Amino acid sequence: MSQLLDKMNPQQKEAILTTEGPLLVMAGAGSGKTRVLTHRIAYLMSEKQVSPYNILAITFTNKAAREMKERVEKLIGERGKDVWISTFHSMCVRILRRDIDLIGYDLNFGILDDADQLSVIKTVMEDLNLDPKRQSPKYFLSQISNAKNELKTPSDLNKEFENEDVIRVYEKYQQTLFKNNRVDFDDLLMLTVHLFEKHPEVLSFYQNKFQYIHIDEYQDTNHAQYKIVTLLAEKFRNICVVGDSDQSIYSWRGANIENILSFESDYPDASVVLLEQNYRSKQMILNAANDVIKNNSGRRDKQLWSDRGEGEAIEYHRASDGDVEANYIADKIAYMRRDAYDYHDFAVLYRTNSQSRAIEQALLRQNIPYRLVGGQSYFKRKEIKDLMAYLRLICNPDDDLSFVRVVNEPKRGIGAASIDKLSHFAAESELSLMSSIQDATGVVAKATLNKLMDFKTMIYMLRAQIEDHSLASFIDLVLSQTGYLEMLENENTIEADSRIDNLGEFKSMATQFEDVDLDEILAEEESEERADDLPTMTKLIILLNDLMLQTDTETEEEANESKVTLMTIHAAKGLEFPVVFICGFEDGIFPLRSAIEQGADDLEEERRLAYVAITRAEDLLFITNAQSRYQYGMRSANPESMFIREISETYLNKTGIESRPRPSFTLKEAMESKAPKRQIKTVSLNSGSSWNSGDKVEHDTFGEGVVVGVKGEVISIAFSAPHGIKKLMGSHPALKKRS
Repeated sequence: MSQLLDKMNPQQKEAILTTEGPLLVMAGAGSGKTRVLTHRIAYLMSEKQVSPYNILAITFTNKAAREMKERVEKLIGERGKDVWISTFHSMCVRILRRDIDLIGYDLNFGILDDADQLSVIKTVMEDLNLDPKRQSPKYFLSQISNAKNELKTPSDLNKEFENEDVIRVYEKYQQTLFKNNRVDFDDLLMLTVHLFEKHPEVLSFYQNKFQYIHIDEYQDTNHAQYKIVTLLAEKFRNICVVGDSDQSIYSWRGANIENILSFESDYPDASVVLLEQNYRSKQMILNAANDVIKNNSGRRDKQLWSDRGEGEAIEYHRASDGDVEANYIADKIAYMRRDAYDYHDFAVLYRTNSQSRAIEQALLRQNIPYRLVGGQSYFKRKEIKDLMAYLRLICNPDDDLSFVRVVNEPKRGIGAASIDKLSHFAAESELSLMSSIQDATGVVAKATLNKLMDFKTMIYMLRAQIEDHSLASFIDLVLSQTGYLEMLENENTIEADSRIDNLGEFKSMATQFEDVDLDEILAEEESEERADDLPTMTKLIILLNDLMLQTDTETEEEANESKVTLMTIHAAKGLEFPVVFICGFEDGIFPLRSAIEQGADDLEEERRLAYVAITRAEDLLFITNAQSRYQYGMRSANPESMFIREISETYLNKTGIESRPRPSFTLKEAMESKAPKRQIKTVSLNSGSSWNSGDKVEHDTFGEGVVVGVKGEVISIAFSAPHGIKKLMGSHPALKKRS
């Protein structure tokens, strides 16, 4: 026990030793929460003699789950492999793979990715004669996802939702998925709840199994995840949730901050531990973070502190424009690179992806290598999605979604019009597309029907040969027999060669999966089966579902290259860097203009995002913005971010252009401070006319505004959203003064 508690601070020890009953660990940024979680699991096993099979730990990313598992194994040895540590979605896949047939699905269900979901939505909209120009497919997908996160079925929405089209699309979308024995990521959570509620014996099994439950990043849970956790913990109530209300930044994808803030209401007997000592950052950085976040009301109060030293003041640089801001960042990196820093020590964070362009160009000009986080995932590349669709179709010939994707890939002379005809015929006959081919005489042209029959024969021949091969050799067979590899080889381009390499990497991954990973998955599921004893088709189905959960991984080669990291603040959560730049710290950019306009809740989430950004820095922090920049194709000006104004000046070293004080009035107040609108007159101005701050104006394009600054012939005018502050010549013909 002394080893497990060695070098722990008093609060961390308390969290580890409080093993019975509900426990809330409110862990500030960089406070060692993962260390606490892993040592708590090790303590339960070594000191409390709890079986690893009775311990559950859930986190949000595959990377975090892997790291947690590695740490537990390092602490406790081989027995650590038997602890169930996974993401919510991985856990639900394993639960459903065992019992989903109880709620009407086949055990060999497949998982849809985002692109496939969108494809289904588009087909459903077409069937329902809905115009995608009036309501986009992504809108419907978002509404359906929100409903599922709230555990609402189409009939539930029918009682409260005004948009009937959403209900119709949701209903038909679910019917399509069910018919194809497919589920989406939201279904994994929702169907697990349904399984637990409709089959108490299944819930009872997992309640008895998971007697000690740990949930990481609890502030990021949505309602469905909250419900799963609540049901699992109902019997033994040994639930430990770890999180930070100040780092809740995912409300846009369903996360509910109230889950962590109301934990003590849910469990009145809960113990609460605050982790406030930060092991990551210098104190000056933490002072700035504390200054910003204390302005939020929806939080549990805490003060981050560090014994790493005071550190240097935060450099706040205000540039004249966006390009100068980007060059300042590149110059700083190039200069500091000559000292003790390497490229991978630097991160540039921004609020939205569109801000990366100027930064990328500035880095390229100085030959500074960088990696842009958020690029296309390996598993979303066309050739990989095509191969996976072939494999899914071989496992389940009635999978219409996979059928449509690959029936003419490579080209077989089977056009979209023929597939549409076959789809209508299949729907009327209540058959899958594959099954309907044999009866489709007269539905499509004879030549096309022959090609469809050839395709069907090929799929069933591959299906018949699967058990004669390993996963890797079967993938070779599929790529060969389908003509897919030959198609790429005939292209004879660099891009095609790259795609062939990607397919080769998939084969390597399948080999590793069959040799190593599959046995681990089966062990975690406490299955009596072993990889060597499983049919190849079963292995393939498990592989395809497992790969659908691996979209947040990075190759070892990519991770080891020394490059400056460019990423959004959302993507940076959980990461840390010695030197961090946060750019675009301006009202309208960070915080977003929409958050400023929409009210307190949105603004508080933006402030939490600022807190997350600031606390990514270990040693040095730079905050930058610009007096003006190009936005939406035109130059505009934004005031410095309100979050900058919340940081005490004693923590800031200001460089660049000194920002002017912002007007004390809002645009709305300024507009209402003059004469009633019915008396408004407009007068044209020539170059000799004078302007003063507070003058009301009208612009032919931007509408009404208020003058907030005058410098010679150039005036700064605050217009209503989305235009913001514009700098214009006072003599501009589109501009009129209102009196």
